[in-house]
Amino acid sequence: MSKFRKEAIAFSLFFLAVLLIDIVIKINWDASLFRYISKGSLSILLIGYYTLFHKESSSVKQFFMTLALVFFLIGDIFFILYEIQLYYIFAIFSFGLAKLFYVFRFSNQSDFRVKQITPALTFCFLLMMLVMYLINDNLNDFFFPTLFYFFVTTLFVIFSFLRRDHVNRQSYNLVIIGVFFALGSDTLAALTSFYHSDIPYQNIAVMLFYGVSQLLIVLGIVKETNMAVEEGRVLNENEQFKD
Repeated sequence: MSKFRKEAIAFSLFFLAVLLIDIVIKINWDASLFRYISKGSLSILLIGYYTLFHKESSSVKQFFMTLALVFFLIGDIFFILYEIQLYYIFAIFSFGLAKLFYVFRFSNQSDFRVKQITPALTFCFLLMMLVMYLINDNLNDFFFPTLFYFFVTTLFVIFSFLRRDHVNRQSYNLVIIGVFFALGSDTLAALTSFYHSDIPYQNIAVMLFYGVSQLLIVLGIVKETNMAVEEGRVLNENEQFKD
């Protein structure tokens, strides 16, 4: 078992344990000091793990990834006080900015064909339209923040799919699965907040999906290998071998 694999498994188990503790605290002592510690710890763990084990060749990508995780941390803190409208709006914008920085981190300097993004765009658009249809009557002052968030989420999904031909398969799969968990969390959060507040196990599901999504995305980014760089390295090695 490789060093990365051992560290990834150990970190994942520890992260999931903290996530379960946070869920228990949310159910029993939401908006307490304990919740600030438990929920804040999740993003801090991800930032620490990424900082220690990332293999970013670009300082710009590292900057965007770090900013994304920092804004998720800020959003997490604001969401604890979601009953205060202003804090809820701040949380939505913080999460939106975090996903926007994920978009910047996922982007590659290459052209793409429309058919590459059609499946992801269609699925995301239909899902967002369905959710907006269900919650629209109850959004009120949250209409534009929610619209902004859904727009960024669509970009988030599209650019995660566009990584396919540029990174190794393991990294791509981890990030894509994480993106779908994020969509599940966002959908449930929107429905419970603005449509139906009695969905079974809503608190557990939203936090579990959110936490797992963040974990998988960070693991995927840490494991990422740029295929163009890797192919160039192999070609150079082959040429040196021939010489």
